[in-house]
Amino acid sequence: MRTSQVLTGLFTAAALAAGVAVSASSGSETPREASPKAAAANAADPSKWPGRTPGRGLAKGLSLPVEKYLVGYTDVVDWQRAQRDLWVSCMARFGFDSFTPPIPGAHPPIEFNDANMPRRYGASDAGHAAVHGYHLPPQQSDEPPVWEPAAGAESAVFLGRGPEVSGGTYNGIQVPEGGCRAETERELGHLRQSEEASEVNAASMTSSLKRPAVQKAIADWAACMRGKGHAFTDPYKPAESFDLSTPTASDKEIEVATADVACKEQTNLIGVWHAEESALQTQAIAAEKAALDAGLTEQNRVKAAARSVLSEGNAQ
Repeated sequence: MRTSQVLTGLFTAAALAAGVAVSASSGSETPREASPKAAAANAADPSKWPGRTPGRGLAKGLSLPVEKYLVGYTDVVDWQRAQRDLWVSCMARFGFDSFTPPIPGAHPPIEFNDANMPRRYGASDAGHAAVHGYHLPPQQSDEPPVWEPAAGAESAVFLGRGPEVSGGTYNGIQVPEGGCRAETERELGHLRQSEEASEVNAASMTSSLKRPAVQKAIADWAACMRGKGHAFTDPYKPAESFDLSTPTASDKEIEVATADVACKEQTNLIGVWHAEESALQTQAIAAEKAALDAGLTEQNRVKAAARSVLSEGNAQ
């Protein structure tokens, strides 16, 4: 997987994880014993959530300076829970007491890191390579169910449009402009990282490849790989040599991936690369500090708003 593919795929995953699941479930209204807020608080298991840094392999504990300005999984789940609470409260005003969007955090990904640290510098985990090669790890839980508001009045009030909303009202009650979804958006805001943070994250990856120390470490890694019978000069090429759409890794893929990680450990490629990229990011952050800090301030405002919503819900 090329650098651009690694980063683009990661940003896409993060955006999906942080996004609103409005186009996603069956809109059936099933009876429940607990309130929607209580269900949201109890259905997710934080112990299964991915950490902000890798927990194993050669990249264990590594992070980059720009990650201060990126969004973590816990932040996303808190924001989604607050969003869900506001949706549920708004819909209850119109009599939809069984409005049950998906539970945030109940279906966590194996990894969630906008810097893609576990694979930022190619394969980095010997244990993973020995079992999965370059394949992504299997999901630890089932995919969340597809969900959308129930057709008819529920959807009309949620989205603020439809024949059931007459003259801007439903059953004589004024529907917020854009429905409960838009009302929540206005109150809570969007949790996102700034374009400047995304640019620093991507640009440093490309620039770091050109650093002499990184080039030397890559050359040493390539020599190690040749010694193990694998002719690669680019750390991203081994993964590109296999079909990663297959259900499992082949024996050959596992062999190459295992050699790849062993050579990275022998040559300290990841340590060197990470240090060089960290230095580049520090410089880039200094140059863009005003814009990055402004983005972080907005992030923190949204996170504080989410915590306030959750705190009010817990107190009820």
